[in-house]
Amino acid sequence: MEPTGAGGCSTPQLSNDEQIKLLNAVKNRELTVDQAWEIANSGKSTVQETSKPDKVLESTPYSFVVHKYNRYRWQKRILMIDFNSRMLCNIEKGTIKKQFKFNSIQSCEHLEGQKFSISFLGHHDYELEATSSEDRVKILQLVNQSIQSNNNEAEQRHQSDNNTAQTKTGVIKEGHIELQKGGLASVKWNRCYVQLRKGELYFQGVNVGEAGEQLGLTPNLIYLSDGNTSVHKEAENGSFTIITKKNCYLLRIPVTDQLKSTEDLILRRDEWIDAIDKCCLHWKRLSQAQFFGANTLFEVMPATPSRKEPAEQLSIKQPDLLQNQMWDKEEGKNTSPAVKSPLQTVPISPRPLRFPKTPLPPVPYQKPTIPIPPPLRGQNSSGIMRKTKPFHWEKVAPEMISRSIWGQSSAQELQLNYPSLLDQFAAQEMVIHSVNDFSTHQVILLNQKVAQNFNIFLKSFPVKVNQLKMKLLILQEENGGLTNEQITSLRRYVPTLSDIEKYKAFKDSPSDLHIVDQYMMEMCNISFLSQKLDLILALRELPETIDDLQPLIKQKVKACSQLQNSKMFASVLDYLLAIGNFLNKNAGKEMAKGFSLSSLPKVVDLRGKDRTFTLLHALVDQIMLLEPDLTNFPRELTEFEEVPGDSIKGLIAEVDGLRNEMGKVILNREILKPKNKNSSDMQFYKELKSIVEKHEVGLSQLSKQCDEMKKLYSAILVRFGEPQDRDSEVMFGWISTFIKDFRKVVAEQNKCRLNTVQK
Repeated sequence: MEPTGAGGCSTPQLSNDEQIKLLNAVKNRELTVDQAWEIANSGKSTVQETSKPDKVLESTPYSFVVHKYNRYRWQKRILMIDFNSRMLCNIEKGTIKKQFKFNSIQSCEHLEGQKFSISFLGHHDYELEATSSEDRVKILQLVNQSIQSNNNEAEQRHQSDNNTAQTKTGVIKEGHIELQKGGLASVKWNRCYVQLRKGELYFQGVNVGEAGEQLGLTPNLIYLSDGNTSVHKEAENGSFTIITKKNCYLLRIPVTDQLKSTEDLILRRDEWIDAIDKCCLHWKRLSQAQFFGANTLFEVMPATPSRKEPAEQLSIKQPDLLQNQMWDKEEGKNTSPAVKSPLQTVPISPRPLRFPKTPLPPVPYQKPTIPIPPPLRGQNSSGIMRKTKPFHWEKVAPEMISRSIWGQSSAQELQLNYPSLLDQFAAQEMVIHSVNDFSTHQVILLNQKVAQNFNIFLKSFPVKVNQLKMKLLILQEENGGLTNEQITSLRRYVPTLSDIEKYKAFKDSPSDLHIVDQYMMEMCNISFLSQKLDLILALRELPETIDDLQPLIKQKVKACSQLQNSKMFASVLDYLLAIGNFLNKNAGKEMAKGFSLSSLPKVVDLRGKDRTFTLLHALVDQIMLLEPDLTNFPRELTEFEEVPGDSIKGLIAEVDGLRNEMGKVILNREILKPKNKNSSDMQFYKELKSIVEKHEVGLSQLSKQCDEMKKLYSAILVRFGEPQDRDSEVMFGWISTFIKDFRKVVAEQNKCRLNTVQK
């Protein structure tokens, strides 16, 4: 059936590949909907394929807004992937919290929804959540490309050492395979055109309807290059599973006119298993060679489970182990970095306990008295429980109480203003729905595990089913809209297209359904639900982030301006250069025309015959003798007295992330534009347009300040002969330390001179 345009006019039929290219181009904002429609009408797809690039542009870092799970809550972070420095950075408010070299990344996998996990060598896994499916797909592609590049380098070294020819890249095997895909309420087999390449298994929806879900396909790619993937036969004819570090995928060979008999299906399945298994073993060998070559202390565990173990047992063990891992995270336990696969258990030999020969005298222990708070208000007539937000502190060990200040604590005697505490820290009121209890006789359309989690959420969600649609038309929380926590939770239960089809096929009364299905059916009836939730959350976070970044960027601009305009600091460096050249000339070394600012901290390390006299003392002596006014150069660099932890690199990544978020907001705004001007959505759209324009002005000003900061810092690097990739946090730290040490020595010298004069 050919697609038809407006008025029933037929349009040229594009191939399935061309349709997918157009869909991905629109998703990635490379084309507008109108441009894609014009290309479709012309019958020629001129779009370059974007879903499976072999290489990515590496000139600029990639910055993504993500949410990182940290103990008890999700924290907003910037994930920066820099191919120039080959680093992956975790950034919070301009401060680089953690940096990972590419060769320390072990795997990156999609979990569920927009969540994904990154595993590192010698560090706990990162559980992150992207703000959109496009970002999630791009992050997985970039991180796995970095992993594959590491393994390719190891392979090239191995081939050069053994004088072997390079292995050819490209498509190893291709054909049609069915992938089992599960939504919130539906499980079905999707027929895909699959290509096995050297480092990945690429899936492409076959039917036109499935092509529309291409970015939502789980997975779009299965990466093999991390060395943790294995393939196993299933008992059912033509079926097999692919097991990665975090996921287990079920696939089968479809029955066709050419493949009808059981023998043919098994033969074709075994061909795919052999091809995939060779690739998995190839990357596993390379990843192990890379880790051993790095002389690490971590044991490389085999990622392939035992072939004797049935696949049914593997699929049963996986969710239990994942639950145990989540429990360990909640308890704050450290998991062993040696475990490379969630399907393995590593036996730990018991360590014998050693007791001292003579027992130590027992420490007197008194059970600490814990102040008892006033009784909480009970359940009122409306069924609302009054609770407060918890404060997650670390408790002092009971045996340490008596010897510490807590043993004499008078906290129990304090008469606090409890009503004000309840008012400020009241938790979300929990409305108790008596109908939320599961009935053994009631059929629930949702997946059982999803239904249980969704039911728990709905118990604390004070919005009735028929109120949900109107609540999503309110942008601000203070005007009666949903809270950020509620929106974040709802985003995890957005129904897929197959779920929507299943609920729309339900013909009975919605009141007969369980409350979880009623909510899900209402969510299915809300157009562009995912875009609305993303939009509201982004609009609330944008002004907060802009307000946080503005003073940090202004401080960096002021610091750069001071450093650029300070003539006294340059003169002090000239004195240090002259002293250094004098020493090196007489030491038989070459003289220098300039030195890196990284040398500044070393001036306190070179000591004279008097061990208390350093090169910095000599510098101060020479300056006070010839140009004593130069000792006041720190007055020109007041911004370097206390250097904050944020860096220019981190702030640029933050602003880039904000720009990407604003781009998605503008795109979603156009998607949500109502066609009917008299509809109730028009007021929502007008308010939305006004808020977006306001935030665009704020972001534009912030971008100008950021560009000014980049320009000034680049000029500073040129002025002092530093490389352009020099991190400002490091360089400003050197200058700040030098200023503190210089002031200290000046004060010492002035004190000595004063004592000499008095004598």
